Amino acid sequence: MKNRNLIAALMISGLAFQACSSGSDQEKVAGTATTLSSDTALDTIGDAATKKDSKLVPVESEFVNKAGIGGMMEVEAGNLALQKSKSPMVKEFATMMIKDHSAANKELEGIAKNKGLQLANTFPQKEKAHMDAMKGLQGDGFDRHYMQMMVTDHIATLELFRTATSAQDPAIKAFATKTLPILEAHYKQAKQISDKLEGQKMNNGDDILNLSPTKEENKKPVQ
Repeated sequence: MKNRNLIAALMISGLAFQACSSGSDQEKVAGTATTLSSDTALDTIGDAATKKDSKLVPVESEFVNKAGIGGMMEVEAGNLALQKSKSPMVKEFATMMIKDHSAANKELEGIAKNKGLQLANTFPQKEKAHMDAMKGLQGDGFDRHYMQMMVTDHIATLELFRTATSAQDPAIKAFATKTLPILEAHYKQAKQISDKLEGQKMNNGDDILNLSPTKEENKKPVQ
């Protein structure tokens, strides 16, 4: 039953991420958005996932490989954010992502090695295309896309890790259980920053529908 639940989560998380960009800058990355649970992650590392000497059942190997791709992606995107963003809060978040996911990646690499697996060290085509497209974004457009990406990625990631806390393998179960609270904190902070950036966008003249509640004409009178 546990393996069936993990299989279901892997399938769901593979469909969870949809392109979230908008505006002229973000159209450059439309259709290339990615997440750690992308099915393409398995395309280039199928050999590792089906290694005959692996000590994991296939669904647990898929979790390891998808989590490995995702962790590498978070570090890469964080480094890109440090280079391109001028927002202190975005840069602070990116620094946290690099630190936390680098540590998790190292731990996962050790687990994979002990189980007869080797994590991929290059991105699948879809993820590589997304990172290349993000390099073309500038200013607020980059910041908004990066933070929206972090929100949506973590929704799928949380589903993946929550189910992996019921894995049969003790090491996989312990890793997922240990990492889950960190991912939940990432999601919460990413959502707060993303919402704040979207609010600033509306207040900078981009609120074409005049919906921003912080504009003087939209403020409700005090009762």
